[in-house]
Amino acid sequence: MKKNIIFILITILIIIGIIITFTINLFSEEESSQEKNGVVKESNTIEDDFQIDMVFTNEEGRDIHYSAYIPENIDELDYVFMFITLPGWEGLYFQGVGVNLEYEDFAFTARDINKNMIILAPQLNDWGEQSAEDTIALTKYYQETYNIDKTYIEGYSGGGETLSLVLDKNANLYDSALMVSSQWDGGYDAVVEEELPLYFFIGEEDDYYGSSNFKETYQEIYDLYREKGLNKQQIDDILILDVRGEDYFSNHGYTSQHAGGGEVAHEEDIMKWLLTK
Repeated sequence: MKKNIIFILITILIIIGIIITFTINLFSEEESSQEKNGVVKESNTIEDDFQIDMVFTNEEGRDIHYSAYIPENIDELDYVFMFITLPGWEGLYFQGVGVNLEYEDFAFTARDINKNMIILAPQLNDWGEQSAEDTIALTKYYQETYNIDKTYIEGYSGGGETLSLVLDKNANLYDSALMVSSQWDGGYDAVVEEELPLYFFIGEEDDYYGSSNFKETYQEIYDLYREKGLNKQQIDDILILDVRGEDYFSNHGYTSQHAGGGEVAHEEDIMKWLLTK
């Protein structure tokens, strides 16, 4: 009888040991996965429902500063969408913490359109290759962490230049893109291969970039789509060039067409085009 009891106790202890070992290994694997993809330092500063100056440290140890809106019901959603807004010069990190949300309204309009969407507002350091890599790393981290279904992205001014490099490298990560008052610095092949919905907005006489770069880029991509076999209707559904004249900007109180590009954040039809593809 005692031997049976001892045997049962030993068996129970072995089973408990196996469960503990399995649990430790499971947590270790999850921890390793998180460390591999990077880690996020949360922020206690909340402004207009955005956490200001969160820090994502990627797997190379590089810090990326950003603000974020995460819906409170994120764990209850059947589908999770995400919007990323890349700032112009005045919103870069060295200009001050959170200033991108003070100067640009794209994040707030996106939230108003869909309050159940994750919104990220990175504060990059410039509009070059490193900022493109930082944007891609942040995108991948959130896509993997929250199992994102669709990701939309926008770039204004210098942020648009960064966006063109991001799409050149990883157009497959995004479901639509909006470039505002900027220029295209990247290649076209990845965008065409993915048939990524892409909207260009600029003033005819943009006082920083001019409009010729966007016009040429639009035509290059359009021609590549025709070579690929898409008809005009198919192309028009995924590629838009929107060049506005002086009246648009003066009617909104702008003397600078470049600065007036920020008004796109309040153009609900354009923003809905971006956020419903």
